[in-house]
Amino acid sequence: MLIFTKKELAGVNNTGTTSASALSARIHRRIANKELLVLKKGLYLPSYVYLNEPDKITLTEFISSQMCPSYLSLDYILHKNHLLLKSSDTITAISTRSNRVFKNFLGTFRYRNLKELFYFGFERGSFHGHNYYFATKAKALFDYFYLNSSLAYRNKKKLRRQLFEESEIQWAYFSAEDFQQFDKYVWQSNSKKMMRILYVLQEYFQNKNFNVWAKSLLS
Repeated sequence: MLIFTKKELAGVNNTGTTSASALSARIHRRIANKELLVLKKGLYLPSYVYLNEPDKITLTEFISSQMCPSYLSLDYILHKNHLLLKSSDTITAISTRSNRVFKNFLGTFRYRNLKELFYFGFERGSFHGHNYYFATKAKALFDYFYLNSSLAYRNKKKLRRQLFEESEIQWAYFSAEDFQQFDKYVWQSNSKKMMRILYVLQEYFQNKNFNVWAKSLLS
């Protein structure tokens, strides 16, 4: 086991009954002695796991899913796939639970809520046999636009300007295959907002060879 809850720690090397106060005192001592690292209230990572793990990026991504059931998405996945240039210490994820933020020694973990209807478009990763999930490039972009309340999706002219002149999205890294997947997600969502965004994107790329156009941005 890589991560422990308070209840699970009660059973580690303990065959007797431990009072809640005694357990808390023992956990606090282990934290003070740097044997345990606090991920959030009631969730702990043994120090040796962190210190001995060479792939701390994947460890952090896995931990994100353990602090709140979710899949990695939004800015974090967009930056990882070069669609956003600006890096951030914040790990962003989508959850069906309410919006929440956790901060620990690894950084800031921000979870945004989406209803279950939109909880799709992610792939499975593995960390030492434990699963976690991350959005495809197209779904990360879908989530990014859907949760952006500033997009004027009812005003086509303004929306076009926002998407292609004011947006930080690096379209050169969004392939024709990504666009086809984005199209599928929009139709699956049946969201009026995303349908209008898709329409503006399709209109903009009309009569263009998408990959040739995208590659020209990198030259």
